[in-house]
Amino acid sequence: MEEYAYQLSFELKKLGVDVKVVCEKVSNAQFSSNIETIELGESLNKPRWFAHLIFSKKLKRWVKDNPHPFTIIHSHERVDCHHVTTIHSTLYNFPKRKRLTGLRAMMNERIEKKEMASQSVKKIIPVSNLISSQIKDKYSFLSDRLSDPICPGSAPMKITRNILNPDSPIIGFMGKEWKRKGLPKVLAIFRDMKLKISKLRLCIAGFPKEEIIGLVDEKEEDIEVIGQVDQKEDFYSKIDLLLHPAKQEAYGMVIAEALSLGIPVLCSSESGASEIITDKQNVISHEKEVHHWSNRLNQMISDLRNSSSCKTKVKTWDEVAIDYLHQYKMILSDD
Repeated sequence: MEEYAYQLSFELKKLGVDVKVVCEKVSNAQFSSNIETIELGESLNKPRWFAHLIFSKKLKRWVKDNPHPFTIIHSHERVDCHHVTTIHSTLYNFPKRKRLTGLRAMMNERIEKKEMASQSVKKIIPVSNLISSQIKDKYSFLSDRLSDPICPGSAPMKITRNILNPDSPIIGFMGKEWKRKGLPKVLAIFRDMKLKISKLRLCIAGFPKEEIIGLVDEKEEDIEVIGQVDQKEDFYSKIDLLLHPAKQEAYGMVIAEALSLGIPVLCSSESGASEIITDKQNVISHEKEVHHWSNRLNQMISDLRNSSSCKTKVKTWDEVAIDYLHQYKMILSDD
């Protein structure tokens, strides 16, 4: 279900790689009809650290029972019998480095370290320079395994955008883990911006509507909560600018997708994808006060009125697969 793993599997197969996917359960029939899949059976989802341990144990047993199915085991999960691991999330207990107490905290720390420090691991591949820096800081003894980041790709999309109405521009936010991705800040910025642009509108997507009952007042008619979207094009076609003030974000695929469609983005410096934004005025720390965000947003809207959109070249999934193929070949040549 992780889009990075999902898209990469398809693209590697297109390049002639013999791809097999080992997982708990296949949730997409289209996927299993195109790529050989092995289901190990579902585990309890909570606590997550226990689910990680159970899956890792099942996978290790499967690898032992099937000694020659893979040349390289590439993991996107917290396991410890792989050769390549892609780090999709910010590191645990970083940068605060609190003294760990309690079973949950200690197990999460242990599982994270095991994923990267396992003897079988040849390459640790972060999804952004932000994550690369965290790994270098927290696990400096693993620097010889750390590769350059391979950021997620962006699938081609076609959207039909309405001509900008300067009196009622539409700000967009999309994210499943909306609290971490900064929705409360988005709402605060939007409400502050309404004092400057009275007809400003906000479109929110990416999660069930009922999750934010109480955050948005029914009287706020300029806020549209469209919930989960099957086709991202439906969301991007609606908006004039994307706002993404995440507290912490390993990458932030919505940032890359919006830029590839010519939609301006204002995001936090705590988002890994902020590195591909050329105008660094459009990158602000999540911790900055709301008025810093709304002032910049106001300027961006003003700039939109006087300029045509400009698409940013972002990596495609086939390019991501080629990067990984290069990493696999290096591992094989070293062996």
